[in-house]
Amino acid sequence: MRNLGPFILPVLLGSLLLGCNSQIPTLREWADQCVGRPVAEQERLDVEPESYASRIGWKTTTYALPNGHWVYVSPDRKDCEVHFEVDKAGIIVGYQLVGKGCRYQ
Repeated sequence: MRNLGPFILPVLLGSLLLGCNSQIPTLREWADQCVGRPVAEQERLDVEPESYASRIGWKTTTYALPNGHWVYVSPDRKDCEVHFEVDKAGIIVGYQLVGKGCRYQ
């Protein structure tokens, strides 16, 4: 019988890496989880020193919508922002991914 040792290790490592990768949510999955939560939580995350927003020196960006809601813009990566729609109570009610860097999310 042939020695299968050299073949088993790469298969095991590949399986382990695939298992870990599946645990990381996509940007869309993450943003979906933000809906229904207070926008203040996202605002706090964006000012954390390790956040992408802090690292690029992002200035808080918001704008009003005709329906009385407003949008909080959170940068996720280069050329990709999440535009969170926020109701009058400060709850995220929806979002849009904006920018060519979001294309594959």
